[in-house]
Amino acid sequence: MKKRLLETKPDCRDYPFLDPDILAQRLLDMADIGKTENGGVTRFVYSEEELKAKELFRSWMEQAGLTVRKDDVGNLYGRLEGTNPDLPAVWTGSHLDTVPDGGAFDGALGCISSLMAVEAVIEEQGRLTHPVEVVVFIDEEGSRFGGGLLGSRMAMGEVTKEDLFQMRDDYDTTAAEAMKRCGHTPNKLKHCLVPPESIEAFLEVHVEQGKQLEQTDGSVGIVHGIAGPSWLEITLKGETDHAGNTPMDMRRDAAAAAAEIMTAVEAIPAGYSSTAVATIGKLTLTPNGSNVIAGRADLIVDIRDIEEDTRDAMIRHIEQTVLDIAEKRNVESETLLQVRIPPVPVPEWLQHRMESAAQMLGLPYQYLASGAGHDAMILGRYVPSGMIFVPSVEGRSHSPEEFTELKDCLDGTALLLETLKTVGG
Repeated sequence: MKKRLLETKPDCRDYPFLDPDILAQRLLDMADIGKTENGGVTRFVYSEEELKAKELFRSWMEQAGLTVRKDDVGNLYGRLEGTNPDLPAVWTGSHLDTVPDGGAFDGALGCISSLMAVEAVIEEQGRLTHPVEVVVFIDEEGSRFGGGLLGSRMAMGEVTKEDLFQMRDDYDTTAAEAMKRCGHTPNKLKHCLVPPESIEAFLEVHVEQGKQLEQTDGSVGIVHGIAGPSWLEITLKGETDHAGNTPMDMRRDAAAAAAEIMTAVEAIPAGYSSTAVATIGKLTLTPNGSNVIAGRADLIVDIRDIEEDTRDAMIRHIEQTVLDIAEKRNVESETLLQVRIPPVPVPEWLQHRMESAAQMLGLPYQYLASGAGHDAMILGRYVPSGMIFVPSVEGRSHSPEEFTELKDCLDGTALLLETLKTVGG
């Protein structure tokens, strides 16, 4: 990874107070923690690897002169006091946990770029008017206990003590037990709460995890909204019969009905908006035999858009489509909305700050929607929150092949720095 990362160093723009060598070395040092045989990274929340990564990052923040604290669940904060300490703080950061055998940039780049932007502020002018806090949230990915975005949700008061005793990993360890083993106190969640009025705004740099920037030669993406996911569970019940002895016109085939629904769902988003998506990524057939007509099919549709009205209209459209196809094929159908999270728009004033900064730096940019959930989605429910995307090579993410060129990492850090200065005064 080192050789590949340094290949674009000659193409890096010259930004005062931002050193591409430091950025590259920190990315490499972090990627070594939890490195897998495939060249990926595995760092689950409350694991030895995640704790080691946070300790390394803590040492970097302390070396920068930040006041560092860790809350009772493991979120890490590094504060640069403002010239007016009574003003709300500008937050910037991301997460250091990963999916299994994940990439070296998802989350880590957001944390490292935030620290480097604050270091540049210190070197250039000492401090801003507002305090600035670099934040490392725990368990954004949800790889161990499911759900995800745990640290930001706990900071905003969206998680209860009872939730932590219900969440379990594959070894039947509860989140509360894992926290205690790491020296944290699940019974003191109220100490982790952060009043929204104490936060001026939250800024997060992230790899795009898509191909739009790469295909349009964009240096940076300014996120205008984070799509709200909804999961619609579909159950189809037909009749299990012999594949050889049941004529085609006498079948109640749940698999065939599921296939028609999948094709229909794929075409629906285009009728609503360019940012709308719908995906059936999970399908279970029962009894799932090669010579047996499926008597049951269970599907989950992931439906997203940055506009809540559009997303909800798609849900209703898909529910009606399921009814129509089920009736036509003489199978029973049920739908259940499992998850419904509101989309989070980025305030226009914050978008304009990022756009002005990109123009000042001479960076090619475009506005993008975030289809994936991020900590900014949680913070955005309570405080103004914005995201900066940098290109992902071939759109790959959540895999060892995840990669972002050093020049793009540096451009994203520079845009964060200039935005931070305008928001924090």
